[in-house]
Amino acid sequence: MSFMKKHLKTLTIALGCSAGAFYLGWQSPTLMGDVFEQQQVAQPTPRFYPLERFIISVPGKEYQHYVLLELALKSSSANAKHQLAEADPLVRNSLMKMFAGKQVDELNKPKNLEQLQQEAKDLLTNVLSANKFAVKIDDVLFTRLVIQ
Repeated sequence: MSFMKKHLKTLTIALGCSAGAFYLGWQSPTLMGDVFEQQQVAQPTPRFYPLERFIISVPGKEYQHYVLLELALKSSSANAKHQLAEADPLVRNSLMKMFAGKQVDELNKPKNLEQLQQEAKDLLTNVLSANKFAVKIDDVLFTRLVIQ
């Protein structure tokens, strides 16, 4: 009998521990909070900020040409609208200098468009940063480019 009581007692303790471990494993997210849940960071939605059109003169082989440029800046920064509005003269001046330094042949080739957009993005990123504007430019999109 004592042998049976001893094993029954051991079996009861083992079952109790197993049930307790199962319960804790099942309820751990509830008991311990969100430690076990995967945290999702909300990605800010990119927004587009169109600039007023530019008309820039660029040198050609025989005579001056005019470029009509419309573009938009893409940014995910929360404060982009305000920062870009304040930096508008700086942005426009930087882009005008960049395009005024180009030859018409550089601008007339469709394959150069992506390179020009990247160059404008790099330029604006550096200029805004150097002037303490806390806005990140994700992309520069030319929405219209007319050369005469």
